[in-house]
Amino acid sequence: MTILLRMPRRREVWIDALEKRFPERTIVVSANDIVRKGVDASDIEYVIGWNIKWAELSQYPNLKAVLLSSAGIDHVDWDAIPEGVTVTRLIDPSMSNEIAAYAVYWVLNYARSFDLYRAQQDQALWELAPSHPNQTVGILGLGAIGTIVADRMGDFDYPVVSWSRSAKTTPYGRHYVGPDELLEFFEASDYVVNLLPLSEPTRHLVGASELTALGSGVLINAGRGGTVDTEALLKALDGDLRAAVLDVFETEPLPADSPLWKHSKVNLTPHVAGETNPYTAVEVIGDNIDRIERGEDPLTLVTPSTY
Repeated sequence: MTILLRMPRRREVWIDALEKRFPERTIVVSANDIVRKGVDASDIEYVIGWNIKWAELSQYPNLKAVLLSSAGIDHVDWDAIPEGVTVTRLIDPSMSNEIAAYAVYWVLNYARSFDLYRAQQDQALWELAPSHPNQTVGILGLGAIGTIVADRMGDFDYPVVSWSRSAKTTPYGRHYVGPDELLEFFEASDYVVNLLPLSEPTRHLVGASELTALGSGVLINAGRGGTVDTEALLKALDGDLRAAVLDVFETEPLPADSPLWKHSKVNLTPHVAGETNPYTAVEVIGDNIDRIERGEDPLTLVTPSTY
């Protein structure tokens, strides 16, 4: 029984984690590796990774599942998934905690006026700025990661509201549901932490009307770049919007000529808000493989209609 790993980064760490979790299985990473280890295409039962070569999946007649190493599924070529093959996404607890820390950091940066103090430093200016500890944090996309972010914001006593396309039961403030309540959600928020996956219903969901409703608030995008209309965001930044913190973009890497690079109200990071920890990730992936082996549905099963 063989696992094919398709990871462009930290491959050796992933191999080590998989070998520790599955000492009885063969791990291969390339066509050369398959030949070197004497593996037949019929031996490959699981494909794990990000940069999966979708067209090659049909070569593995006994393939049981594709286990993505990401929470997002917008890159999946569903037409290339053989019939009967399960697809799962990854909710890595380590990555989720990193995204939550990222959100807390940036909310505190603006709520405590640390951005203003940094600007004053350049002027050698000693002057107290206002602090806003009771401003409301809106979680746009209350899924597994969004719930953890909401918990962390609650730990700092920030009021929390949330929005998703379907109804959720939460211990926080009001939960807004569906497109009819989206503008109301933005109006109720001083900070919006965008954690939405990218799908046709969420593409450019955050547009001119939503950013206008946010007013002088702050947009923090750690979900997917395509969920925000970039042109509308730039116009909002030239208006009332206080700031945007962007970790994801419609085109990645962000083109050098993008006006986002030099906009005074924008803080950019290169898609690093949360990095997958191979060791904690493999535990989640391993649990799903165990469930599949027992004939059970994996916990993070996804289909083309998931989003």
